[in-house]
Amino acid sequence: MARSAALILLVLAAVAAGPASAAGVLAGSWGNDVGCAGVKAGYQDSDAYILLTAEGIETYGSGCRFEQQLTTAPGKQSLGATCSAEGEAGTTIETILVTNKGQDGFFVTIPGLEEMGPLQSCS
Repeated sequence: MARSAALILLVLAAVAAGPASAAGVLAGSWGNDVGCAGVKAGYQDSDAYILLTAEGIETYGSGCRFEQQLTTAPGKQSLGATCSAEGEAGTTIETILVTNKGQDGFFVTIPGLEEMGPLQSCS
């Protein structure tokens, strides 16, 4: 009886956690060539800089922090984010679409901007 109860609790926990828990949190930094070079150098020195982590995305003059961590799940993830841009007062709330295309890398779409990618692992 105790084994049955434990099994039921395990199944309920897995169902409650939902499908996003099957994928791990994105590890490390992902970027274009300029973004990865900036990570290794420790600074940004080009307008082409793009860097993606589980916590957000940065470009040379702007950045967005995700409300929840980005995972390694294949396909599209829609993430709420707080964004700021150099030279602009305050922040904006955006819905950012991040697509994991496996070997082809990650692609990021922020409303009003062109799609950014492919972003590959910087490790």
